[in-house]
Amino acid sequence: MKPWKKLAQGMLTVGLVSMMAACGSNEKPEAGSSSSSSASEAPKGEVTEITFANWISVEDGTKEAYKQLIADFESKHPNIKVKSLGIPFQQFKDQVLVNSAGGNAPDVSMANQNFTAAFVGAKVASPIEELVGADLVNDIVEGSRSGVTYDGQVMAMPWAPHPSALFWNKTLFAKAGLDSEKPPATWDEMIAAAKAVAALGKDENGNPIYGIGETAATDSYTGNMLLRTSLSYGGKFIDEQGKIVWDEGTALTDTLGYMKEMIGGGISPKGSDMKSLRGMFANGTMGLLIDGDFGRTNFRNMSGKGEAFDKEWGVVIVPPGKTGRSETVFTEHQLIIPAGGKHKEAAAEFVKYLVSKDAMLIYHQLNGIMSSLTSVASLPEMNEDDYASVFNEQMKTASPLPASNPKFDNAMKQSSDMIVLVTDSNKSTEEAITLVMPKIKALYDQ
Repeated sequence: MKPWKKLAQGMLTVGLVSMMAACGSNEKPEAGSSSSSSASEAPKGEVTEITFANWISVEDGTKEAYKQLIADFESKHPNIKVKSLGIPFQQFKDQVLVNSAGGNAPDVSMANQNFTAAFVGAKVASPIEELVGADLVNDIVEGSRSGVTYDGQVMAMPWAPHPSALFWNKTLFAKAGLDSEKPPATWDEMIAAAKAVAALGKDENGNPIYGIGETAATDSYTGNMLLRTSLSYGGKFIDEQGKIVWDEGTALTDTLGYMKEMIGGGISPKGSDMKSLRGMFANGTMGLLIDGDFGRTNFRNMSGKGEAFDKEWGVVIVPPGKTGRSETVFTEHQLIIPAGGKHKEAAAEFVKYLVSKDAMLIYHQLNGIMSSLTSVASLPEMNEDDYASVFNEQMKTASPLPASNPKFDNAMKQSSDMIVLVTDSNKSTEEAITLVMPKIKALYDQ
């Protein structure tokens, strides 16, 4: 039996037991939502309520954008109301799978390159082109479109591509004797700069100063970032036939050696997730951080300094490493229309709105978000300053995560154990690979 079939049956069993608890979320509907419900598309003149499973309505950095997007959509579509199902990111994939298997699928759901593969494998997602139209699908940036294509069908609408670029703290660079206006131009220069900043020791309040932030929590995002780093060392997760080749050659060994040097050497903190790393960068105790286009808004809010904090940092494309190319990945937010949703037509209208010029300008202005549509990404309003230009440039070399297998998310979480082994358990890079890679391949039945 194929893995995704096992997953679908397993989630159905769990769903029958758990869906009442899962549906009894404590999240309150966000602004712009309605409490009424209908079982089918409403007749003309009546209101259809659709449910939107998302995590942006429950995250501090994006709550305001969510509120404005829903208000704008409902003003343009008075016959459609949006009810939010706000789910924290860490529980998101499992809850959508459980609800969908239990016959309580949302009408629209957020996803990302890790989650979409699981949703496709469990038969949760509907083919998107027949719902939103070929013109819209053909407008998707190529790198994003390939990342949502499964067996020749586009199964999700890329919403926000989130290519990761390199942020640097100018204040810490100056204190470390570096040129605050000259970011690292190569991978080796980045490592040297991180070591120089970390050598500052502590700030005036006794907080440790780190040179760079590398995720080391045991989660799939850490695995994604490990894979992203390995690209700079010439790595590749799967070949053209879908066979895992990550442990072939020296790239993974070199990547884990880098992690051991940075995290094990105290240049990057141990065990930190991305939220913690962003907080350190925002409070001025971290010199370098590779992060997405929403970084500016996050750092403004988390620092408490607002736009004034912009003077203290800069952003540049990720420095090239062994490949000679700026290597990064899309940590993309996507949208799916679940097969079990009851309001496909209204759901399609909502998806088309969320990726439209009007919606993306709201999201861009509030959070610096880029667009996955060629026609929108090229607009002057989406390229209004150097910050936007850096991320549009980074999109040219960003790679989609190789997430076509439904077990990719599990594989990425498993891979984060390699970082723990080399930084906490004092294992060699070879030992870590030997211990973990067979488990990853077993997920893929290889």
